Amino acid sequence: MFKKTFKYRIFPTKAQTSKLEATLGLCRELYNSALSERRDAWKLNRINISNPDQEKQLPEIKTIRTDLNSVYSQVLQDVLKRVDRSFQNFFRRVKRKEKAGFPRFQNKDRYNSFTYKQLGFSLSVEKLQVSKIGKLKIKLHREIIGKVKTLTVSRDSCGKWFACFSVETAKEILEPTKKQVGGDAGITTFLTLSDGVEIDNPRFLKTDEKLLATAQRRMAKQPKGSKERYKKRKIVAKIHNRIKNRRSNFAHQVSRFLVNSYDVIVFEDLNISGMMKNHCLAKSIGDVAWNQTVQYTQYKAENAGRCVQTVNPRNTSQICSSCSETVKKDLSVRIHHCLKCGLEICRDLNAAKNILRIGLDSLGNQSLEAPEFIRGV
Repeated sequence: MFKKTFKYRIFPTKAQTSKLEATLGLCRELYNSALSERRDAWKLNRINISNPDQEKQLPEIKTIRTDLNSVYSQVLQDVLKRVDRSFQNFFRRVKRKEKAGFPRFQNKDRYNSFTYKQLGFSLSVEKLQVSKIGKLKIKLHREIIGKVKTLTVSRDSCGKWFACFSVETAKEILEPTKKQVGGDAGITTFLTLSDGVEIDNPRFLKTDEKLLATAQRRMAKQPKGSKERYKKRKIVAKIHNRIKNRRSNFAHQVSRFLVNSYDVIVFEDLNISGMMKNHCLAKSIGDVAWNQTVQYTQYKAENAGRCVQTVNPRNTSQICSSCSETVKKDLSVRIHHCLKCGLEICRDLNAAKNILRIGLDSLGNQSLEAPEFIRGV
């Protein structure tokens, strides 16, 4: 079985919006209280409080905080589960000796969703019945395929509400194409494929950069805490949200094209955080959706029965894809010219071919027909 999420826009009334926001507020209070209890118990008495221990306290807490009765019981249980997951993730990173931030308290701008586990909701043609909230108008722009397991109601930075259904469904295996491809990520060209296809970089942030700067200046001029500043902040959030949505849609389109067109897809395993330390290119690197595209391609490929591989990008631009000779060149040199074999092609295309070769070698799949440029290497 394969897990998928179907996301739909919901349109609550003013009364329903008040209930949704009140539910978020109560969930956030419970989250912070549960986090505080765990932290203090360990600091003061070296006692480790588990998720079942905290769930057993819920009935008693609801007798003291009667306003929690307005929240569905499974929603409250999921809040405590979130606290438990945050600690599990923290300890896992510590064991791996990775950079681990201690679970943090959530403010009203960070805590933006709550989850119904299996029960407490039902769906009809145009209405979503949610326990303790009511019937919400929903836009079902596509059919839900699979068995619905959970419902998460979320709010974005612009105040829009969404219903996210997590489902279990069978994989949709695609017919083999008998084609493999390697992709070299870039800034001028978003992705150069080993078969010569180039995908342009739309530069969504750069397109709206002047509009965003104007909106940010107008917001900065307003006094902190004022209604006018809140209104201007909403405008800034809408611009950021539009950029994010365009970037996400672009990543979906590219990943769908790759999964539909190729059986094996090989990407560079890029260290984006390290690359962002280059202050000359940081904004341009942040504007492209390399990691997002790889992640979308991976889950689509898993559902479609395709293979996605990531490889070390070291020296993929320097090695000749025809004869394996090392040809040193600076980043400013955009043409690969090999004096040994005479190959002269675009630098990014040469790198994409090397990426594919390394990827196929790491897979060790000899049953796949090797592309022409790999033979004799």
